Amino acid sequence: MNTMVWVGSYTDESLAGIHVLDVDPAAGELRPLNVLKGIENPTYLALNRARTRLYTVCSRAPGAPRDAAGAVAAYAIEGASLRRLNMCPTPGSVPCHLSLAPDEQTLVFAEYAGGHAGLLALDANGALASDSLVTVRHKGRGPDPVRQESAHAHFAAVTPDGRWLTVCDLGLDQVILYDFAHARQGLRADPARAFHAAPGAGPRHLRFHPNGRLAFLLNELDSTVVALRYTGESFEEIQTIRALPDDFAGESKAAALKVTPDGRCLITSNRGFDSLTTFAIDPDSGRLERLAISPLTGSFPRDFELLPDGRTLLVGHKLSNEIACYAFDPASGAITRQPGTYPVHRPTCIVAG
Repeated sequence: MNTMVWVGSYTDESLAGIHVLDVDPAAGELRPLNVLKGIENPTYLALNRARTRLYTVCSRAPGAPRDAAGAVAAYAIEGASLRRLNMCPTPGSVPCHLSLAPDEQTLVFAEYAGGHAGLLALDANGALASDSLVTVRHKGRGPDPVRQESAHAHFAAVTPDGRWLTVCDLGLDQVILYDFAHARQGLRADPARAFHAAPGAGPRHLRFHPNGRLAFLLNELDSTVVALRYTGESFEEIQTIRALPDDFAGESKAAALKVTPDGRCLITSNRGFDSLTTFAIDPDSGRLERLAISPLTGSFPRDFELLPDGRTLLVGHKLSNEIACYAFDPASGAITRQPGTYPVHRPTCIVAG
């Protein structure tokens, strides 16, 4: 069955930002359906479960104050077209991540440069309620003088039970938990609940297992994955495992982290040592076993998406300016190149419907 896919990207002077593709997994073919123009740097996307609304980060909305260079926007999906509902400015630079709360009534986001995180309520039509914006700004630094010179919020998501807003801060080496139930009145964190990664690890993304009891943290700077047990109150470390070959000593940065819908595998992307790494998940213990490290044909895989068939992966080769199709073998974890390719200027995010 064919799948519709939306691709976010950095934009050039044409402002051709969100690409809509039709993907035939059986043939490995990617066919363009539409390109949304007139939006700058829609680098991260979120799709609702009904596939009727698409949310994106982007550059400053017209009329926004000068200290708010970033924004988030809401779109109605109408076939292969996107109709903008509205756009709201956010503090700092363009946010680097956003996601929907489990009840899909709130959008949460993280902004890297200034260390901001925040949320916006959604109205009954799925548009952003601009008067509901609540934000917090992290302060501090980590041991890496280049990448951790200040706080850098890199990921924001609400826990599956709706209790906490989790924010990964690459600069602070922490995953901070905010009380989500009372977040509309202000974002408040109990420092004792924060998970502290290894110094200099650089937390980037967090994903939950379908069972809701396990979570996995991807650290960008040391390219490790931390398996975590979620207690409902905080995170407890189970295991830390490297996503690169044991003998690799070059420069590489971890990027994206995905758990397969069946909960059997975890996949991460490596930029520098351009590859995807597959881990087997033990759903009882939460421990990971590294199954395969698969080299890619393109450069700098910023994001990837497993399609609903469970065996087709799309990878955004950011520095090769393309989306490429790969086959995924869940038994071995191996990922192999398929023929399909689609040109995109610096692709950064892929979501599939």
